[in-house]
Amino acid sequence: MENKKGYKVFKFESDVRWTQARECTISAPGKPELAVSSPPEFKGTPGLWSPEDLFVASVNVCTLMTFLAYSHHKNLLLVGYECSVEGALEYSNGKYRFTEITLHPRLTLKTQEDAERAREILLDAQNNCLISNSILAQVKIVPDFQVASSAT
Repeated sequence: MENKKGYKVFKFESDVRWTQARECTISAPGKPELAVSSPPEFKGTPGLWSPEDLFVASVNVCTLMTFLAYSHHKNLLLVGYECSVEGALEYSNGKYRFTEITLHPRLTLKTQEDAERAREILLDAQNNCLISNSILAQVKIVPDFQVASSAT
């Protein structure tokens, strides 16, 4: 008899409430409300988060959280991590969709040996980020590694 591991199903919920024009708020129990709009490119309000912003940010945050989990398990001590992200939204086959998301993480580590380990862990994180694995867009990572003593 084969013994298969039973995996849990996790559910995440939120609510959206239209406020005016092309604006709304997102809410969920125990979390602060977030004002959201269409991006200005689609007649939305400048200065508010858009679904497009949140989409690329979710890939960025998920990659970081996956990297942090893997780093912890592999005893990699991280000095610093910052990451910018850019998503390419293109019109193709009659509709807009994200075709590519590029992450630019800047990692500061204690030693050059840590930098080599971090590169491997970052690739594992890229391959196992649940958000990246749930989307059609290609996700690329262009990392920059620095050693703490030489970081500027």
